[in-house]
Amino acid sequence: MQIIYFFAFLLILTYLCKALNLFTVYWFVTTAQLPIFVGLVILYAPELRRAVSDLTNRPFFRRVRKKENPTIAEVAKAAQVLSRRHIGALIVFERSTNLQGFIDTGIPMDSQVSSELLISIFSPLTPLHDGAVIIRETRVAAAACLLPLSQRDEIDSSMGMRHRAALGLAEETDAITVVVSEETGAISVALNGRFTRELEPPRFQHILGKLMQGGGK
Repeated sequence: MQIIYFFAFLLILTYLCKALNLFTVYWFVTTAQLPIFVGLVILYAPELRRAVSDLTNRPFFRRVRKKENPTIAEVAKAAQVLSRRHIGALIVFERSTNLQGFIDTGIPMDSQVSSELLISIFSPLTPLHDGAVIIRETRVAAAACLLPLSQRDEIDSSMGMRHRAALGLAEETDAITVVVSEETGAISVALNGRFTRELEPPRFQHILGKLMQGGGK
């Protein structure tokens, strides 16, 4: 409250100086405001952190945070890192179609989804990097899973085996499949036999969130 009173005083003083044509005092007050503000931020940093923390724990902010899907956020974070490093990846989200048959072809995991785990799985020197990761609800059900390859003749020649596998699964099920290209680093999403390609990380997370909420068909 003392900081608020002080800034209120500065604002009133600035207004009065301008209204009364006290140009020298007005210049001094306006010039000094930025250093004073920076100094107060440094001086009261712990108190400001506590105030921000208390504010974000209010019910309104908790409701906003609950709308964010942590699984999607972790996948988006992993895809961004893998894309930047040009590490190929194939990540499947199970929806209404049961993917147990494909899960059985891989290595069972039953692990919480995290960006660190996904990055580790797809790193080229790990034994699980080939094949797909299948996510069931909020868990990694299995890694190194085999997916059916699409037999379409009209597939873009720039698409590799991961893209064919993603499209093949999208042709047979309603699963959402995320592909990170090893060659270009591009992020793509396959759903219902179609690709949305070369997505920037922020747009990718937005589109993935909409699809997981049933916004895509």
